[in-house]
Amino acid sequence: MRSKLAVLISALTLVLAACAGSEAGESTTTAGVSGGEPTTSPAPVAEEILLTYTLSAGDTFVYEVAIEQNIEMSSEGEGSSFGDEDLPGSASVQLIASGTFTFEVADGPEPGTYSVTITSDLTDVSAAGTVDGEAIDSDEAPEFAEIEPVSVTVVVDDQGNVIPDSSVAEDPLSDLLGGLEGMAPGAVPGAELGQFFGPSFPDDEVAVGDTWSDSFETPGFGTEPFSTSVTSTVTREDTVDGIDVLVVDSEVVVEAFEFDLGEFFVGLFSGFLPDDASAEEQAEIDALIENLRFVMSFDESASQSTTYFDPEAGISRQFDVTSSSLIGMDINFPDEETGELIGFVMNMAIDQTVSHKLADGPSA
Repeated sequence: MRSKLAVLISALTLVLAACAGSEAGESTTTAGVSGGEPTTSPAPVAEEILLTYTLSAGDTFVYEVAIEQNIEMSSEGEGSSFGDEDLPGSASVQLIASGTFTFEVADGPEPGTYSVTITSDLTDVSAAGTVDGEAIDSDEAPEFAEIEPVSVTVVVDDQGNVIPDSSVAEDPLSDLLGGLEGMAPGAVPGAELGQFFGPSFPDDEVAVGDTWSDSFETPGFGTEPFSTSVTSTVTREDTVDGIDVLVVDSEVVVEAFEFDLGEFFVGLFSGFLPDDASAEEQAEIDALIENLRFVMSFDESASQSTTYFDPEAGISRQFDVTSSSLIGMDINFPDEETGELIGFVMNMAIDQTVSHKLADGPSA
């Protein structure tokens, strides 16, 4: 069974993944480096071209995927026994996995949009490292570090812009009402599993040496919005399996932010208090409200990707993504059995590399 902690973190980091494709606030295209500064790089060697994805309902693309993760984790406090799992005091885990990601294309909700369902099939997973000083079994990753199956649907247009889900923006905590186990599945922290297979492209034609930038804000969990910036550059021409491609390097930066789910849980617990509650019951809920804490923090995170885009076929032949993130949790929460408040603090650093190569599809 998946631990509640793993499910919660997975669902919250999927929001980070979605923010990288949310509606852009500003977009610019410049020749040379970001910001339009002069560059000493050679003049463009390719003609200007409008980059678009060629997608049709019924298309299926299969990418062979290789994943490497490094997870450094520490926790302390009596609450580290969270749900069905005792979190280690310290852990250093390296995961290597391979398999396929399948992208199934259907018509989107609006003309010119496409619904892309992404599913994973990881058949080879190995682990190394230590948990509380003890070597782990190479054939079985610790529960907190398992790579969960990916099954997610995104809506995109033919330029690769991800159309945000308005229901998530309006009520990003709605799934919590059904319990943490009912939240959408996702991977161990990292926004690179289950994303669309390439960057978003500008409205203008581009050539080698051109850069475009997007910046936008994503609603927080009852807090101030946090900002994301995306910068992409066509760096060179290349070939993949003898096919001419343009190489696009991109960087996504998400600013540091934190949110406290305590207020949400206070409302949830208050709803269970009967109208004719006794003074003792009211005192218990008041003490809970005063001391409950469920804070998650995300340091500024960055991911870099390299996409080998086939402009003639309108498809990414290969794309590789690396990322680093640091997540913290500070929790004071009722014990499932006793109802007494127990707390713990956890920090987790994740470095990840994901490599994708087109193996099957209309343009393979």
